[in-house]
Amino acid sequence: MTSDVAADRTTAPAPVPLRPTGTPRPSEVMAALGIVQLGDPMLTTGTRPFDLPRERDEALRILDRLTATADAVERVHDFVGGQMGLAAPQIGESRSIAIFRSAGVPQLALINPRVIEVGPASHSDWAEDTEGCLSFFDFRCTFRRPRTAVISYLTPAGDEAVARFTHGRLARDVLHEVDHLYGVLCVDHIESGAPGLSVA
Repeated sequence: MTSDVAADRTTAPAPVPLRPTGTPRPSEVMAALGIVQLGDPMLTTGTRPFDLPRERDEALRILDRLTATADAVERVHDFVGGQMGLAAPQIGESRSIAIFRSAGVPQLALINPRVIEVGPASHSDWAEDTEGCLSFFDFRCTFRRPRTAVISYLTPAGDEAVARFTHGRLARDVLHEVDHLYGVLCVDHIESGAPGLSVA
């Protein structure tokens, strides 16, 4: 199965400036919704792949948790770009599954995802942009990522599938979620000495 999606180690961030009294920081809001926060080893440890279809029930259990948590996040935060993702380690599950949502298309469940192609070939032609993470939502990271990505994954039934992300923002965001499953955070992509962190 192939789908096309078209539309456009751990460094602790510095303290966040104080907000008005009684106003929670974005990271505090996410923590209250059950999102694992920066500093928890769950976020920097690789996940265990699923053996499908044998572990289908376990995959569906975690998928239900991811979906419910993403629904809760969307009730309190408006994603201006129209897309968001959430990976199993961010809800305390060390398994290789993530979800990705983009406006106007059904939620995509990525089980045992692998990046099989990115473009352009030259790093210098990749797009420099910012990205946020629900696990340290007070900050945004700025660095280069590919403009396109092809991801292979399994469906809950164990069928092999491929998704093509043909525009930069979507490619960036889905690669962010796949990274989570390998214990890689967006702060890990910031080059040493680069001013890559900004307050969200």
